[in-house]
Amino acid sequence: MSEDLLSRLVPRIRTMEGGGYKRAYIYESTPVASETHQLVAQILDSIKVPYRTGVRLADGLPEADFLVNGTAIFVDREIRPVERRRLASMKAKCVLIRRDSLRSDSMDHGLRVVGLEEEGHLQTIFMDDPSFSFDYAHILPKTEKCSVMHGHTSSVLVELIGRPLDGMVVDFAVAKDAIRAAVMSLDHKLFINEAYVTAVSGDTVSMAFDTVHGEFAIKAPKATTVLLKGEATVENLAGELLGRVAPRMPANVTAVGVYVYEGLNKGSHLLARIHQRGVDKRRRRR
Repeated sequence: MSEDLLSRLVPRIRTMEGGGYKRAYIYESTPVASETHQLVAQILDSIKVPYRTGVRLADGLPEADFLVNGTAIFVDREIRPVERRRLASMKAKCVLIRRDSLRSDSMDHGLRVVGLEEEGHLQTIFMDDPSFSFDYAHILPKTEKCSVMHGHTSSVLVELIGRPLDGMVVDFAVAKDAIRAAVMSLDHKLFINEAYVTAVSGDTVSMAFDTVHGEFAIKAPKATTVLLKGEATVENLAGELLGRVAPRMPANVTAVGVYVYEGLNKGSHLLARIHQRGVDKRRRRR
């Protein structure tokens, strides 16, 4: 008996010596499957929403982790296509909450909420048009070369990720107009860190800052100035553009990517997910 126990323990001890371990989660003295599962339970309890756990919807289907007001919530699960189809045929309201290892940036929490009734695969389209270009001025006080105000002509490529409706993610004509409007809102503007603003008077913005070459003091019209939350780098400029493109996209677009080129053969790419807003199934044709 002791030898049998020892033979079972030795491999586990060796695993522990190698640094291997399994993380466990407890919520109100009850083991739960994952951190996300623990978080969902805490949220539901905090807002006093009644729910059931471990609910079997039908034979051959995975248990719903939570059942809330008739909606089945699956947490950190892989729901197979055949299971999705069965759930859809049952007219069941189902939501999948999971943590995605692929994140757009450090501010992305990685949590994804997906309606299992959503049909269609994600697909990407991209648009690279000569009209997606703009001229701008900027200054980077902490750099040797770019601490003198100067300008660039930048071009833009945009990718749109979403579920095709009527065979398309977005009508190219509609997307082109929306992207061009966003790009043109940045054309012939001065980009600068908002931390350098010393005063705003009427239609004028006053700025002052130190550079490696000495002190700068600038007054500029508000209408031709874009204030950024950070230095006027091409990375932050890409973020500004993305923030202007994303709200112009239809609801079936789930993510937007922008490539902003600073001159030739260099630039920045930023991809960000858009919060789901429901899907309007009406679409213009190409």
